[in-house]
Amino acid sequence: MPERLRTLDRPLQFRATGSALHGVGAGWKLLAGLAIGGLGLALDGLLPLTALALTIMAGYRLARLPAGDLWRDGRWLVFQGAVVVGLTMAIRGVAAWSAGVRTALQLLLLFLPLALVLRTTPSEALLEPLRRRLPERLAFALGATLRFVPVFARELGELVEMQRLRGARLRARDLWRPGAWRDGMACVVLPMAVRVIEIAEAAAEAAEIRGVGRVGRVGGDGGASDETIPGCEAEGRRETR
Repeated sequence: MPERLRTLDRPLQFRATGSALHGVGAGWKLLAGLAIGGLGLALDGLLPLTALALTIMAGYRLARLPAGDLWRDGRWLVFQGAVVVGLTMAIRGVAAWSAGVRTALQLLLLFLPLALVLRTTPSEALLEPLRRRLPERLAFALGATLRFVPVFARELGELVEMQRLRGARLRARDLWRPGAWRDGMACVVLPMAVRVIEIAEAAAEAAEIRGVGRVGRVGGDGGASDETIPGCEAEGRRETR
């Protein structure tokens, strides 16, 4: 499969479909995503939380994104929700299932709206409203966070797939077995932590080279221009390997 097609099949990757949602400004979409997350935390009933979650899922349809994109972006939320509900029932009793479901839905509403924003907005367009309205260091921090989310999702997916081929017990049915948790820690959590540190160091080096946070910077050969904020230097190098 061509590299471009494999990239589109990864979680949280921008996919251009020409939908009306793609045409909405990045700043407005970010505000809406944050507002939906805040509303989810404020709501208490299962019915309004479920209706809001279904509305976000319908946003994928509005954006003309395939159902597989929704599954790739939210499958870990499904597992996380099952764990939350199970732990709630184990600690507070079976009657507390509704509290577990409510918490799972609130976690979904914190993440899925922003996943939809990433799916429908190029990374450069996401950074532009941050550059215009926030202090430079804060804009860089938020911009790097947004741009690295797809990178980490891609790295995690590739790592899990590679470790499965090596025999690690990392399939969904294995995650319920305590014996498989050691594989998850040794084969995924620790290597992923090392990879996150490596990417963070690369981003820090890029920020230092471009002079993020310096006073009196100039463009051209004398320093970095205010028009560019490094969000994902490591990603560019990763794609060109």
